[in-house]
Amino acid sequence: MLVTAYAASVCLTGPIVTIIAVKLPRKPVLLSLMGIFVLANLMSVFAPNFAVLAISRILSASIHGAFFAIAMVFASEMVPPEKRSAAAASMNGGLTVALMLGVPFGSYLGDVLNWRAVFFIISVLGMIGLIGLMLVVPNRKPKVIPMLMNEWSVFKHKQVIFSFAITILGYSGVFIAYTFIEPILRDSAGFGTVGITGALFAYGLGGVAGNFFAGKVPLKLLTRTMIGVMIGLIGVLAIFPYIAVFPAAAVSATFLFGACAFGTPPLLQTKVISSSENGTTIAAAVSVSAFNLANALGAWLGGLILGGTGSYSWLFAGGALMTALGLVLSTFAHLSEKKDVYEYQVHKG
Repeated sequence: MLVTAYAASVCLTGPIVTIIAVKLPRKPVLLSLMGIFVLANLMSVFAPNFAVLAISRILSASIHGAFFAIAMVFASEMVPPEKRSAAAASMNGGLTVALMLGVPFGSYLGDVLNWRAVFFIISVLGMIGLIGLMLVVPNRKPKVIPMLMNEWSVFKHKQVIFSFAITILGYSGVFIAYTFIEPILRDSAGFGTVGITGALFAYGLGGVAGNFFAGKVPLKLLTRTMIGVMIGLIGVLAIFPYIAVFPAAAVSATFLFGACAFGTPPLLQTKVISSSENGTTIAAAVSVSAFNLANALGAWLGGLILGGTGSYSWLFAGGALMTALGLVLSTFAHLSEKKDVYEYQVHKG
C-alpha cells in the first residue's frame, strides 16, 4: 500500500507542482523541493502510526516528479542537443548509483536495526544533497520563459505519446517482479540478509551498466535500441524463476534484470525531451509520472498475482507479459518513425 500510495502521489502531483514551478528560477525551486523531501523523511522517522507514515510518504512523493523533471531539463539545457542522451544518462547515473548502494544497504540496515533508522539516514543524505545543490548548481533562469500553452502542446507529438504509453505498460512489468524481489530471493535462492544485500547490490550494479550503455545511444537509434533492451528484459523475466534456485545464478540474473530495467529510462526520457520542441519541462514531469504510474500499477498487479496464485513464479510471467505489451508499442513507434522520415524525404524531394 505504501509503495502504491507513493507512486500514485508522484503520478498525480508531479505535473501539478511542475506547472506551478515552471516559470521560476531553477535553483530556488530545486532547493525548496529538496527541503520538503528532508522534512517528509524526518516525519517518517517519528510517525506514531501507519496513517501518519502514509501521509509522510505522500508528502515526500509530492516533490519527486517535479524535482526530477526540472533537474532533467536543467541538465539537458547545459549541453548541445547531440549530448542530451549523455546528460539524461548522467542524471540517471546518480539515481542508479543510489539504487546500487541505497537499496541493498537500506534493506540490510532495516533488518539489523529498524525501518525508522533507514528513514533517518535518508534524511541526513537529503540534507547533504541540499547543501550540494546550494554550493554547486548554477543559479540560472530558463533560457526561454516557458508559456503554459506551449508547454501543453507537447501532447500533439505522436512519439511523446508513444513514449508515455511504452513507459506505463512496458515498465510496469519491471515493478510486478521488483516490488517483491526480497521475498522472491528468500524463497527461491534461500538467501538470508547478507545474500539479499549482495543480490540487490548486483541489481544496482546492473542498473549502472544499463544506464551507462543507454547514455551512449545516438538519437536516431533510440527506439530501435529500446526494442532490443525490452526483448532482453522479457528474456530475463522469463528465465528468472527457473535459474534463481541456484544462488550464483540468482545473483547473475538479478544483475541482468537491473541492466535491462535501467537500460530503458534514459532512452525513454531522452526520446520524450527530444521529441518535444516546446514543453520539455511538462514532458519531463509527465514522463516521471508515467514511470511512477508504472510503479504503482506493477506493485498493484503483483499483489493481485501473488494473492491469486500464491506463487512468486507467476510474478515473472506477469512481468514478461506486461513488458511484451511495451515491446509491441515500441515496434509501432519505430514503424511510425520510419514512416514519418519517409514522408518527410518524399516531401523534401
